[in-house]
Amino acid sequence: MSLELHPVSVTLDDVSKYFGNVVAVDHVSLKIDKGEFFTILGPSGCGKSTTLRIIAGFEVPDSGRVFFDDEDVTFKKPYERETAMVFQNYALWPHMTVFDNVAYGLRVKKKRYNLSEDEIKKLVKQALELVRLEGMEKRYPLQLSGGQQQRVALARALVVSPRILLLDEPLSNLDAKLRIEMREELKRIQRSLKITTVYVTHDQVEALSMSDRIAVMNSGRIMQVGRPDEVYFRPKNLFVAEFLGRSNIFEGEIVGEKGDYVLVKVVELDKDIPATPVEKGLKGKVAVVIRPEVIVVGSPKSDTDVIFKGVVDFKMFVGDKLEARVKVGKVTLLAYLPNYIDVSVGSTIELGVSARNIIALPYK
Repeated sequence: MSLELHPVSVTLDDVSKYFGNVVAVDHVSLKIDKGEFFTILGPSGCGKSTTLRIIAGFEVPDSGRVFFDDEDVTFKKPYERETAMVFQNYALWPHMTVFDNVAYGLRVKKKRYNLSEDEIKKLVKQALELVRLEGMEKRYPLQLSGGQQQRVALARALVVSPRILLLDEPLSNLDAKLRIEMREELKRIQRSLKITTVYVTHDQVEALSMSDRIAVMNSGRIMQVGRPDEVYFRPKNLFVAEFLGRSNIFEGEIVGEKGDYVLVKVVELDKDIPATPVEKGLKGKVAVVIRPEVIVVGSPKSDTDVIFKGVVDFKMFVGDKLEARVKVGKVTLLAYLPNYIDVSVGSTIELGVSARNIIALPYK
């Protein structure tokens, strides 16, 4: 007997959930593909964990439907859905060994699946090998590091062969180095098993580095769904632009067009800037978004490049780059510069940005 996973797709069809007068999930519709690593990202209290609990069956939506493939599971109990969840606090039994913690779910299902003790031992062994904890079967949770405890929780979830793996802020209790290691481990395991995975986090780096697609959520609503590079470099609205990473954001007004770009008059910069509109027919007042990493040192290379000439107001060496704030007109521009550049505070610098990397969004 071996670990056999049968992943399914997940569909949320116009799902809403209320707690008294509080709208936790507000008409959410999502399609999560079979075998996909899908992340729900957003600030605390935005409804992402409630959405995960609705998928798991721990919460019943007040309206809308939940489907696994074509099966309506809206009112099915958690154990009937064959999902597995890894919690933020691991939820390991402190009086049980690693082996018994991982075997717990199998023993609960022992009669239903007619599992022998030898089959349970074989499955637990496979699960522990998968998370690289072989040889630690007899240890107790308190004898393990935080990263090892998280791996035990993951093995316990996977050993029952779930159709969907649900992860609720699973790395938030780990230190920075362990978080990086566990991000890599989770992605490695997910890819090897091809299991449908729904991951909830407020950590942008986790979401961007691990996900096939991301749903950015705020106030119970889905603000944008897309690949990590799409939501980062092509935000659809001001919330996504401000929440993900760091941005230079200026208020402006569309005054014309230039090829595939719109021309935006930015009063604070005293110039018209060509920018890529996020939607066709964009008019009137807009927000101009420039990510600091798309800014380069030097003169423009084409007529759609924008040149900023300013004075370095502040700089900070952060290892892989220089963070610089450059005073341009009435604004300060944040730029990520190569770490080998010799630039001093008070010096004049010329910066260029391609119009394809300048985004024009509806200002609302």
